[in-house]
Amino acid sequence: MLDIHMTIRYSNREAGKTVMQKTRAIWLLDSGIGGLTIARAIRHRLPGLSQHYIADSAAFPYGNLDAEALIARVCDLITRAVATRPVDAVVIACNTASTVVLPALRERLSIPVVGVVPAIRPAAAASRSGVIGVLATPGTVKSAHVATLIERFAGHCRVVTVGAPNLAALAEQYWRSNTLDGDALAAELSPLHAPEWHALDQLVLGCTHYPLLRAPIQAQLGRHVQLVDSGDAVARRLEAILDDASLTRGESRDGSFHITGRQVLDAGLEQRIGAEGFGETVTYAHKPGVPLPGR
Repeated sequence: MLDIHMTIRYSNREAGKTVMQKTRAIWLLDSGIGGLTIARAIRHRLPGLSQHYIADSAAFPYGNLDAEALIARVCDLITRAVATRPVDAVVIACNTASTVVLPALRERLSIPVVGVVPAIRPAAAASRSGVIGVLATPGTVKSAHVATLIERFAGHCRVVTVGAPNLAALAEQYWRSNTLDGDALAAELSPLHAPEWHALDQLVLGCTHYPLLRAPIQAQLGRHVQLVDSGDAVARRLEAILDDASLTRGESRDGSFHITGRQVLDAGLEQRIGAEGFGETVTYAHKPGVPLPGR
Protein backbone atom coordinates (compact mmCIF):
# COMPACT_ATOMS: atom_id res chain seq x y z
CA MET A 1 0.00 0.00 0.00
CA LEU A 2 1.12 3.54 -0.65
CA ASP A 3 1.71 5.94 2.20
CA ILE A 4 -0.83 8.59 1.23
CA HIS A 5 -1.85 12.04 2.33
CA MET A 6 -4.69 14.14 0.96
CA THR A 7 -3.92 17.73 0.05
CA ILE A 8 -6.66 20.24 0.85
CA ARG A 9 -6.85 23.77 -0.57
CA TYR A 10 -8.57 26.54 1.37
CA SER A 11 -10.32 29.60 0.00
CA ASN A 12 -12.50 32.35 1.43
CA ARG A 13 -14.62 33.13 -1.57
CA GLU A 14 -18.09 32.42 -0.15
CA ALA A 15 -19.08 35.41 1.96
CA GLY A 16 -16.06 35.18 4.19
CA LYS A 17 -16.52 31.49 4.88
CA THR A 18 -13.65 29.04 4.73
CA VAL A 19 -14.29 26.49 2.01
CA MET A 20 -12.34 23.26 1.68
CA GLN A 21 -11.67 21.99 -1.83
CA LYS A 22 -10.20 18.59 -2.49
CA THR A 23 -7.36 18.65 -4.99
CA ARG A 24 -8.38 17.07 -8.30
CA ALA A 25 -5.99 14.25 -9.05
CA ILE A 26 -5.28 11.22 -11.24
CA TRP A 27 -3.18 8.09 -11.14
CA LEU A 28 -1.11 7.26 -14.22
CA LEU A 29 0.59 3.93 -14.85
CA ASP A 30 3.11 2.66 -17.37
CA SER A 31 5.66 -0.13 -17.37
CA GLY A 32 8.40 2.50 -17.14
CA ILE A 33 8.89 6.17 -17.88
CA GLY A 34 7.17 6.21 -21.28
CA GLY A 35 3.95 7.44 -19.71
CA LEU A 36 5.74 10.69 -18.89
CA THR A 37 4.93 11.71 -22.47
CA ILE A 38 1.24 11.41 -21.59
CA ALA A 39 1.78 13.19 -18.28
CA ARG A 40 3.39 16.10 -20.15
CA ALA A 41 0.44 16.44 -22.48
CA ILE A 42 -2.01 16.35 -19.58
CA ARG A 43 0.00 18.92 -17.65
CA HIS A 44 0.08 21.19 -20.69
CA ARG A 45 -3.71 21.12 -21.01
CA LEU A 46 -4.65 20.73 -17.32
CA PRO A 47 -1.85 22.33 -15.29
CA GLY A 48 -3.99 22.45 -12.15
CA LEU A 49 -4.47 18.67 -12.03
CA SER A 50 -2.35 16.66 -9.59
CA GLN A 51 -0.66 13.62 -11.11
CA HIS A 52 0.54 10.53 -9.28
CA TYR A 53 2.61 8.18 -11.41
CA ILE A 54 3.52 4.51 -11.08
CA ALA A 55 6.51 3.39 -13.15
CA ASP A 56 6.12 -0.38 -12.98
CA SER A 57 9.75 -0.99 -13.85
CA ALA A 58 9.69 -4.40 -12.18
CA ALA A 59 7.52 -5.68 -15.04
CA PHE A 60 9.14 -3.74 -17.92
CA PRO A 61 8.33 -4.32 -20.71
CA TYR A 62 4.65 -5.21 -20.44
CA GLY A 63 4.85 -6.90 -23.83
CA ASN A 64 6.65 -9.79 -22.15
CA LEU A 65 3.60 -10.63 -20.03
CA ASP A 66 0.71 -12.72 -21.27
CA ALA A 67 -2.74 -11.15 -21.16
CA GLU A 68 -3.82 -12.89 -17.96
CA ALA A 69 -0.70 -11.86 -16.05
CA LEU A 70 -0.87 -8.29 -17.34
CA ILE A 71 -4.51 -7.88 -16.34
CA ALA A 72 -3.82 -9.26 -12.88
CA ARG A 73 -0.79 -7.05 -12.32
CA VAL A 74 -2.25 -3.77 -13.54
CA CYS A 75 -5.56 -4.29 -11.76
CA ASP A 76 -3.72 -5.08 -8.53
CA LEU A 77 -1.46 -2.03 -8.76
CA ILE A 78 -4.21 0.40 -9.64
CA THR A 79 -6.95 -0.83 -7.32
CA ARG A 80 -4.60 -0.69 -4.34
CA ALA A 81 -3.27 2.71 -5.34
CA VAL A 82 -6.78 4.15 -5.73
CA ALA A 83 -7.88 2.64 -2.42
CA THR A 84 -4.96 4.36 -0.69
CA ARG A 85 -5.01 7.68 -2.51
CA PRO A 86 -8.47 8.40 -3.92
CA VAL A 87 -8.42 10.21 -7.25
CA ASP A 88 -10.87 11.42 -9.89
CA ALA A 89 -9.66 9.23 -12.77
CA VAL A 90 -7.01 6.73 -13.83
CA VAL A 91 -4.90 6.90 -16.98
CA ILE A 92 -3.28 3.74 -18.30
CA ALA A 93 -0.41 5.48 -20.09
CA CYS A 94 0.70 2.41 -22.02
CA ASN A 95 -0.54 1.21 -25.39
CA THR A 96 0.14 -2.46 -24.67
CA ALA A 97 -1.76 -2.40 -21.37
CA SER A 98 -4.58 -0.31 -22.83
CA THR A 99 -5.32 -2.95 -25.46
CA VAL A 100 -5.66 -5.65 -22.79
CA VAL A 101 -6.65 -4.43 -19.33
CA LEU A 102 -9.23 -1.65 -19.70
CA PRO A 103 -12.43 -3.77 -19.55
CA ALA A 104 -11.28 -5.65 -16.45
CA LEU A 105 -10.04 -2.52 -14.72
CA ARG A 106 -13.23 -0.60 -15.43
CA GLU A 107 -15.22 -3.40 -13.83
CA ARG A 108 -13.22 -2.97 -10.63
CA LEU A 109 -13.32 0.82 -10.35
CA SER A 110 -16.12 3.33 -9.96
CA ILE A 111 -14.11 6.19 -11.45
CA PRO A 112 -13.27 6.82 -15.12
CA VAL A 113 -10.38 4.90 -16.67
CA VAL A 114 -8.73 6.40 -19.75
CA GLY A 115 -6.50 4.36 -22.03
CA VAL A 116 -4.15 5.18 -24.89
CA VAL A 117 -5.29 4.57 -28.46
CA PRO A 118 -2.73 4.65 -31.30
CA ALA A 119 -3.30 7.84 -33.28
CA ILE A 120 -4.23 6.05 -36.51
CA ARG A 121 -7.32 8.15 -37.18
CA PRO A 122 -5.60 11.57 -37.22
CA ALA A 123 -2.60 10.18 -39.12
CA ALA A 124 -4.81 8.74 -41.85
CA ALA A 125 -6.82 11.95 -42.05
CA ALA A 126 -3.70 14.09 -42.37
CA SER A 127 -1.85 11.93 -44.93
CA ARG A 128 -1.48 13.47 -48.36
CA SER A 129 0.24 10.48 -49.94
CA GLY A 130 -2.14 7.89 -48.52
CA VAL A 131 0.78 5.99 -47.01
CA ILE A 132 1.10 5.83 -43.21
CA GLY A 133 3.04 3.76 -40.72
CA VAL A 134 2.28 2.38 -37.28
CA LEU A 135 5.36 1.91 -35.09
CA ALA A 136 4.64 -0.01 -31.90
CA THR A 137 5.63 -3.02 -29.83
CA PRO A 138 5.22 -6.40 -31.55
CA GLY A 139 2.25 -7.22 -29.33
CA THR A 140 0.46 -3.98 -30.12
CA VAL A 141 0.86 -4.18 -33.89
CA LYS A 142 -0.46 -7.76 -33.85
CA SER A 143 -3.47 -6.90 -31.71
CA ALA A 144 -7.04 -7.07 -32.96
CA HIS A 145 -7.47 -3.55 -31.58
CA VAL A 146 -4.95 -2.05 -34.00
CA ALA A 147 -6.37 -4.08 -36.89
CA THR A 148 -9.81 -2.67 -36.12
CA LEU A 149 -8.50 0.91 -35.97
CA ILE A 150 -6.77 0.50 -39.33
CA GLU A 151 -9.87 -1.00 -40.92
CA ARG A 152 -12.14 1.67 -39.46
CA PHE A 153 -10.08 4.80 -39.98
CA ALA A 154 -7.34 4.03 -42.53
CA GLY A 155 -9.11 1.88 -45.07
CA HIS A 156 -8.24 4.40 -47.78
CA CYS A 157 -4.52 4.26 -46.93
CA ARG A 158 -1.66 1.86 -47.40
CA VAL A 159 -0.47 1.04 -43.91
CA VAL A 160 2.86 -0.43 -42.86
CA THR A 161 2.96 -1.80 -39.32
CA VAL A 162 6.34 -2.22 -37.64
CA GLY A 163 6.75 -4.17 -34.42
CA ALA A 164 9.87 -2.79 -32.77
CA PRO A 165 10.99 -5.18 -30.02
CA ASN A 166 13.78 -3.01 -28.58
CA LEU A 167 12.65 0.56 -29.14
CA ALA A 168 11.03 1.07 -25.73
CA ALA A 169 14.24 -0.02 -24.02
CA LEU A 170 16.22 2.39 -26.20
CA ALA A 171 13.85 5.16 -25.15
CA GLU A 172 14.34 4.31 -21.46
CA GLN A 173 18.11 4.42 -21.94
CA TYR A 174 17.93 7.70 -23.83
CA TRP A 175 15.82 9.38 -21.15
CA ARG A 176 17.97 8.13 -18.29
CA SER A 177 21.44 8.74 -19.78
CA ASN A 178 20.93 10.97 -22.82
CA THR A 179 22.87 8.38 -24.85
CA LEU A 180 21.57 6.41 -27.78
CA ASP A 181 22.84 3.54 -29.91
CA GLY A 182 22.22 4.99 -33.36
CA ASP A 183 22.76 1.66 -35.10
CA ALA A 184 20.21 -0.03 -32.84
CA LEU A 185 17.70 2.72 -33.59
CA ALA A 186 18.32 2.38 -37.33
CA ALA A 187 17.70 -1.37 -37.10
CA GLU A 188 14.35 -0.82 -35.38
CA LEU A 189 13.28 1.65 -38.07
CA SER A 190 14.72 -0.22 -41.06
CA PRO A 191 11.39 -1.61 -42.36
CA LEU A 192 10.21 1.96 -42.92
CA HIS A 193 13.04 2.54 -45.41
CA ALA A 194 11.89 -0.19 -47.79
CA PRO A 195 11.31 1.17 -51.33
CA GLU A 196 7.62 0.34 -51.28
CA TRP A 197 7.12 2.76 -48.39
CA HIS A 198 9.04 5.72 -49.83
CA ALA A 199 5.83 7.81 -49.93
CA LEU A 200 5.27 7.45 -46.18
CA ASP A 201 4.28 10.84 -44.76
CA GLN A 202 2.67 10.00 -41.39
CA LEU A 203 4.09 7.74 -38.67
CA VAL A 204 2.01 6.79 -35.64
CA LEU A 205 4.14 6.45 -32.52
CA GLY A 206 2.15 3.59 -31.05
CA CYS A 207 3.98 3.28 -27.73
CA THR A 208 4.11 6.02 -25.12
CA HIS A 209 7.88 5.56 -24.84
CA TYR A 210 8.51 6.52 -28.45
CA PRO A 211 7.92 10.30 -28.21
CA LEU A 212 10.96 10.34 -25.92
CA LEU A 213 12.88 9.49 -29.12
CA ARG A 214 11.03 11.98 -31.30
CA ALA A 215 14.12 13.95 -32.36
CA PRO A 216 16.31 10.91 -33.20
CA ILE A 217 13.45 9.19 -35.05
CA GLN A 218 12.75 12.37 -37.00
CA ALA A 219 16.41 12.65 -37.92
CA GLN A 220 16.41 9.06 -39.21
CA LEU A 221 13.24 9.41 -41.30
CA GLY A 222 13.46 13.00 -42.48
CA ARG A 223 11.28 16.05 -42.02
CA HIS A 224 8.77 14.93 -44.65
CA VAL A 225 7.42 12.32 -42.23
CA GLN A 226 5.09 13.69 -39.56
CA LEU A 227 5.28 11.88 -36.22
CA VAL A 228 1.89 11.49 -34.54
CA ASP A 229 1.37 10.46 -30.91
CA SER A 230 -1.63 10.12 -28.59
CA GLY A 231 -0.71 12.53 -25.80
CA ASP A 232 -2.99 15.41 -26.69
CA ALA A 233 -5.93 13.10 -27.41
CA VAL A 234 -5.64 11.56 -23.94
CA ALA A 235 -5.41 15.02 -22.36
CA ARG A 236 -8.49 16.21 -24.24
CA ARG A 237 -10.44 13.12 -23.21
CA LEU A 238 -9.49 13.65 -19.58
CA GLU A 239 -10.47 17.31 -19.81
CA ALA A 240 -13.92 16.33 -21.09
CA ILE A 241 -14.40 13.72 -18.35
CA LEU A 242 -13.33 15.94 -15.45
CA ASP A 243 -15.20 18.98 -16.82
CA ASP A 244 -13.50 21.44 -14.48
CA ALA A 245 -12.37 24.75 -15.98
CA SER A 246 -10.26 25.52 -12.91
CA LEU A 247 -7.83 22.77 -13.94
CA THR A 248 -6.72 24.82 -16.94
CA ARG A 249 -5.37 27.48 -14.59
CA GLY A 250 -2.63 27.52 -11.99
CA GLU A 251 -0.06 24.80 -11.44
CA SER A 252 -0.42 21.80 -9.18
CA ARG A 253 2.69 20.78 -7.25
CA ASP A 254 1.05 17.92 -5.40
CA GLY A 255 2.48 15.17 -7.60
CA SER A 256 4.28 11.97 -6.71
CA PHE A 257 6.31 9.35 -8.57
CA HIS A 258 6.58 5.71 -7.53
CA ILE A 259 8.88 3.02 -8.94
CA THR A 260 8.46 -0.73 -8.57
CA GLY A 261 11.32 -3.20 -8.78
CA ARG A 262 14.88 -2.65 -7.64
CA GLN A 263 15.91 0.19 -9.92
CA VAL A 264 17.58 3.15 -8.27
CA LEU A 265 17.88 6.54 -9.91
CA ASP A 266 20.72 8.85 -9.03
CA ALA A 267 20.16 12.37 -7.73
CA GLY A 268 20.37 13.84 -11.22
CA LEU A 269 17.61 11.62 -12.53
CA GLU A 270 15.46 12.29 -9.49
CA GLN A 271 15.82 15.98 -10.32
CA ARG A 272 14.72 15.18 -13.87
CA ILE A 273 11.61 13.49 -12.52
CA GLY A 274 11.02 16.62 -10.45
CA ALA A 275 11.36 18.72 -13.59
CA GLU A 276 8.58 16.64 -15.13
CA GLY A 277 6.26 18.13 -12.51
CA PHE A 278 6.34 15.48 -9.79
CA GLY A 279 8.16 17.54 -7.20
CA GLU A 280 10.74 15.61 -5.27
CA THR A 281 8.50 12.76 -4.14
CA VAL A 282 10.20 9.69 -5.57
CA THR A 283 9.69 6.41 -3.75
CA TYR A 284 11.07 2.93 -4.43
CA ALA A 285 9.41 -0.41 -3.77
CA HIS A 286 12.58 -2.09 -2.52
CA LYS A 287 13.54 0.50 0.09
CA PRO A 288 12.70 -0.46 3.68
CA GLY A 289 9.77 1.48 5.04
CA VAL A 290 8.53 2.65 1.63
CA PRO A 291 5.31 0.77 0.91
CA LEU A 292 4.35 0.63 -2.76
CA PRO A 293 1.49 -1.13 -4.53
CA GLY A 294 3.74 -3.77 -6.05
CA ARG A 295 7.22 -5.24 -6.16
